[in-house]
Amino acid sequence: MNESFSNSKTILKYNPQLDGLRFCAVLFVASYHWIPEIQAVKESFFFGGFVNFFFVLSSYLITRVLFSAKEKCIRNNIPRYKVIPVFLLRRTIRIFPAYYFFLLMVLFLPTIGSEIRNNSATYFTYLSNFQVFQSQTWPGVTAHFWTLAVEEQFYLLWPWLIVFMPTKHLLKTFVSIIIISTILKALCYHPIQVVPQDILTQYCMSAFAVGGVLAYKYTAASDKEKKLINKCSRIIIYAGMPFGILIIFYKSYYFSFVFNRLLFSVISMKIIEGAVIGYKNYLGKFLENKIALYLGKISYGIYLYHLLIPAIFWKLYEISYGYSKIHYPVFFAHCQKEISAFEHILSSDVVCFVIYAALTIAMASFSWKFIEKPAAKLKQYIGFVPSKATANYDTVSALTES
Repeated sequence: MNESFSNSKTILKYNPQLDGLRFCAVLFVASYHWIPEIQAVKESFFFGGFVNFFFVLSSYLITRVLFSAKEKCIRNNIPRYKVIPVFLLRRTIRIFPAYYFFLLMVLFLPTIGSEIRNNSATYFTYLSNFQVFQSQTWPGVTAHFWTLAVEEQFYLLWPWLIVFMPTKHLLKTFVSIIIISTILKALCYHPIQVVPQDILTQYCMSAFAVGGVLAYKYTAASDKEKKLINKCSRIIIYAGMPFGILIIFYKSYYFSFVFNRLLFSVISMKIIEGAVIGYKNYLGKFLENKIALYLGKISYGIYLYHLLIPAIFWKLYEISYGYSKIHYPVFFAHCQKEISAFEHILSSDVVCFVIYAALTIAMASFSWKFIEKPAAKLKQYIGFVPSKATANYDTVSALTES
């Protein structure tokens, strides 16, 4: 197959604004889990909105990297199949160390670790999304791990499509995936009480396909295809927003399940595209400030630990409270009002948010410095062809690269 690329298009340069956006997305996810008032907005209508952003961003970056690898294979007459094991090995080095450190650490915690102990096979093989859906129970500190499972399953499938599918057919393929995923939702919906079907991989593929469309637009699309992508994305947003309001107003779980992921994915695509082009003025400055960039860099750790930290914090508080009450009964008898006031302040949303954020950032920083960063150094020895693209990609990774 004779396929040609513009080398300047396939090279993925470091874009700090993508790191800034990743920080914003993980902040929204953490806030949703930490602040009960946000959760009061029924998640059935907005489920997957924030994690969709990660799926789209991850797909965009990975597709760009695979385009680059594909181009180098063609240009240097290297067999394409060599891209797959190298890509997967580099992903493994980046993702597995922090993930399995988390699992092994939590596994031995007395009460908190029961979920992982009881379902260790699915967690250690990145199949927890299917297990959680089957059990119809959200686990405590690993409820968000379904997204990591979906991402890993995506990593196993996507490279084969991008590397071996003729580039001229990829846009049609991405659109077909979006349509098939949407039709599949329409045909396979059945009402459930706790865990929605959205966490199953087949219903998430539309988000990854949207990310693929964005990567194709900035790598291989003709001017005609770019105009078509712009037109279709505008139609989906302009038609989807009022339709979404009607879905919420009439509380239609069915239409929410069928259409919300596509709408959120296209909105995410436009937000990411803005960063690809470059936001100006205050938004661009915010996304590129040092704090946002650092938190974006360690956001994988933030995402991993943001549910574990509150659980450990309150467990330690419960233990210390019980110990103090037994050993200092006189103090407790004379200070009931002060203790109640302290607990009221401590359990307020603002104080909890500050405590959770500080501890989670500290744990994520530890993970980055002592686990993720040292492991990432191994990737310098692994590559199909030395490339700035892969180096840049490693810096501006998505959800499981955070």
